[in-house]
This record gives sequence, C-alpha cells and structure tokens, in this order.
Amino acid sequence: MWSINEPSLRPWTTDPIVPDEILYEFNGPLTFTASFGPFDALFHHIGRRENSNFYAVVQSNEQTVEALQSGALSIRGALSSRTIWIVDLDLEFAVQRYWICDQDDFPEKLMPARNVPLYASMEQAPDSLEEANAYFSIAFRGERLANKSIPFNLLKSLIDDSYEAARRLLSPAFMAGAKSATFDFPARAIPGSLILALDEPRINDALLRRRTAESPLSVEDAQASFIEQRDLFFQETAELVAKANSGQLSDSLAEERFALLDNLQQIIPSDQNRIESVVFSAREGDSVLSVAVNERAGTTMHRAFKRIEKKAVTDVGRVEIVNSPSKTFVYRSSRGKQVTCYVSPEAFQTLEESGKLQIGALVRVKGHLTKRPQRDQMAAEGQPDITVPPRTSRG
Repeated sequence: MWSINEPSLRPWTTDPIVPDEILYEFNGPLTFTASFGPFDALFHHIGRRENSNFYAVVQSNEQTVEALQSGALSIRGALSSRTIWIVDLDLEFAVQRYWICDQDDFPEKLMPARNVPLYASMEQAPDSLEEANAYFSIAFRGERLANKSIPFNLLKSLIDDSYEAARRLLSPAFMAGAKSATFDFPARAIPGSLILALDEPRINDALLRRRTAESPLSVEDAQASFIEQRDLFFQETAELVAKANSGQLSDSLAEERFALLDNLQQIIPSDQNRIESVVFSAREGDSVLSVAVNERAGTTMHRAFKRIEKKAVTDVGRVEIVNSPSKTFVYRSSRGKQVTCYVSPEAFQTLEESGKLQIGALVRVKGHLTKRPQRDQMAAEGQPDITVPPRTSRG
C-alpha cells in the first residue's frame, strides 16, 4: 500500500501546473483538468500538508470529464485507472515530487466514497462508464468481491440471481413468465469487478405476436414497454431506498411494493449476506438513472418484506387461465410465479360480465398470498383490478 514515506520521483518539469478547466473548487481548485506530461489528466485533491497539496492524477479524456460533469459518473469512477500518480504541488502549483501507484496499492481512505457525484446537487452516480452507458446494470460491492478474484460459488449465485431478477424487474406485465426464446437481454460482465451490464432486450417477433394475439403489439411497442417498466423500477426503488435510509419505510408502502421487494430479495445487501452494496444504473438519453442500496437500506427492505409476507399484499401480473366452474383464475405474477386467484362468487361474476376477465388481461390484486413450490395461491380481498390492453395496429 502506498505511503508518503516511500521514495518519490523528482519533478519532470519546473513549470507550474496550469488547470485547463476547474471542475470544482473550494479555497482553491480541488478537481480540475490539466496537461500532464504528454497527455490530458484529471487532478483530484486528496490531502494537504503545510505548504503542499496532494492530488491523485489519472489520464483522462473528454468523454470521462463530460460524464463526471453531467452526473453520469462518480468522482471515484473518474479516478478508476490502473495507474494513479500522486503529485505534491506547492502553493504556486509547481511540482515538488510525485509517486507512481498501481490502483490496487492506492489507499482506500484516499479514494472518494462510492457513487458520490461531482456536485452536491446530484444525488448519486455510477462508479464506471460501463454502468452509466448500459441499458441496465447491476454493480455489486463487498469485501469478498475483490478486483482480483471472487469465490466461484458467490459469483455463480449472484449471476444466477441477477439474471432471474433482471428479467422479472424489467419485464412488462404482458411478458411475465416469458421464456428466453421470446425475449432476452444481451449481457456482459465487466472484468475486474462484479458489474453486469445489459443491452436492450432482443424480442422474437413471431413469439411476441403469439403472446399478444388478443391485443397485438409490434416489437417497437414492446421495446417501449420495457423502457417504461425500467423507468418505473427506478422510480419505485428510489422511493423505497429513500424511505429505508430515513427509517420511514412503512408497512403500507412495503405492501404496495410487495412484488418489487420480492424480486429484489436475492440481490440487495443485508446483515445476513455477503453483499455490502448494490447499484442499479441505466442510460436514459443524455442522463443516467441510478439507485444505490447500501447494507442499512437493504436490511430495512428485507425486514419490511418479512413483516408483510403474512399480511394482505398487492400483486400484479397477466391472466393466463380462466376457470369459470371453480370461480378462479390463474395469473402469471411479475414475481415470475403462477398464482391461482380466489375471489368471491359475486366478484367473479362481475368480472366475467364486464368482459375483462380474459387471457392476456393485466391484473392487480390485493389479498393474502400463500407461496407454494409450483403455484402460489391468492385469496383476494374485494375485486381485483383487471385491465384489457387496447388493441393496436401493427406497423
């Protein structure tokens, strides 16, 4: 690990460092760009000692600086480089000495905190451009998730859980339970980390037509629905995390977001697993959506989910079977499971007479859910809210 007591190198120039662009300052430049030998570099202030200011310096480029300024990249992410120079500048910005440091040897205490953006007005930012530029990404952090190696069993379980969770979290209701032949996300793991980056889903047009025969959708319409579902995920998850961080996550909100919490259980941190934090990010036009779940928030969300499991909860999905003789119907939950829904004979008759209770209809139901290995059961309270998607012309 680098220490100031290690032998340093002599200045490569007698000229002072001249900032090209000051990105952040407080009693002097704290983060700025400048020429650094033969290349452009990002300087970030990491300490002060008498007449010296110490900066972490990395080779940078216009894309990184723009991402940092727009909030699409954290300060830590902008400093992520295999080689970090530690430069001692005097009060006139002349180089007094410097060190060359490998990223693995750079002290963690000198690195900016994770997901902290350049400006305080921005809430949080991804720690890598791979996260920022993805259609959807999941970044795990933890003591056992080191840059150099990850235990194989942990790697496998997180990838498997992330695959299942991403499909459920990002699928519109009409795609609930669809197999990978119908749609799938091209994915890649970022080397030296546990970051899973997904591209936009690839949708099989023929299988989509078959699945939405009652209310036909084009591939373009389906893609737009995936984006809407992704945006809804960030909106609802951000609210859950904010409430959890402030100690105000109510059972009523947890009950309303039951399906979302269920889908998140295996991939968010808690005091019972080996994940310290997880960050969800997505590129949306010129901006980036990002939600970070730390151990405190994750533990609160886990406990809220456990509390409400035996209470009346709200579930959503797509009707797959209507069984008139038994006055029940089966829907595919956004949680991925099939659910047999029991309603009162009067409510069932009302639904049938309305013409809404049909295969492919979208359902939102509140009641007592019993989880089972094959098919869950829902005892509805009152009448489920059922919506038949409008028929659309295929372009």
